[in-house]
Amino acid sequence: MATSSPQQASITVLISGSGSNLQALLDAANTPTLPNAKIIRVISDRKDAYGLKRAQAAHIPTTHHGILPYKKQHPDSGQDGKPPTFEAARRAYDKDLAELVLADHPSIVVCAGFMRILTPSFLDPLAAASTPVINLHPSLHGDLVGADCIGRAWREFEEGKREKTGIMVHYVIAEVDMGEPIVQQEVDIRGCATLADLEARMHETEHPLVVKGTKAVLEKKRQ
Repeated sequence: MATSSPQQASITVLISGSGSNLQALLDAANTPTLPNAKIIRVISDRKDAYGLKRAQAAHIPTTHHGILPYKKQHPDSGQDGKPPTFEAARRAYDKDLAELVLADHPSIVVCAGFMRILTPSFLDPLAAASTPVINLHPSLHGDLVGADCIGRAWREFEEGKREKTGIMVHYVIAEVDMGEPIVQQEVDIRGCATLADLEARMHETEHPLVVKGTKAVLEKKRQ
């Protein structure tokens, strides 16, 4: 008796920039590297992100979801001499982002160079819908957290404080870059003459890793 093939998984990708990791997912989707999967939408918080053009070239629906209107609706002048945090704007933005994402009923959300910290206003509705959210981060778990990880690793290398860094794909939780790792890979800094050399080495590693991490989560969902 023939067995039915697994249902095709749907992927929503969040981006902010050039979309090179998005391109890796586009190239891998529905191939043996990422089987039975398709990208159904690409969402960017920046309207000029080149990744949107990559998606459009592949005939993938795109959406620009920017933060500026929310900052205007929820102004924040800061308190006690501290800079504004725009917490209300972020919560409203993330609530609408969750609604936008869930309208497509994706199997998974992949943050591939999405430069916004996602709050529970986004994460809780996705969790309630049993839709995993994963992120590509340019460091090993528990090492470098937050922004400019490649630059920070390079500076520590120049200071003689480290020889290696890494890349991980992890589940997104409210605590920044601290979700459970799905896959990770060490990257040797030795042999790099410049920061640009290290950046190129990191990109070469992260493109297959984001595909591998996405595949692992989708396979787990199918079990």
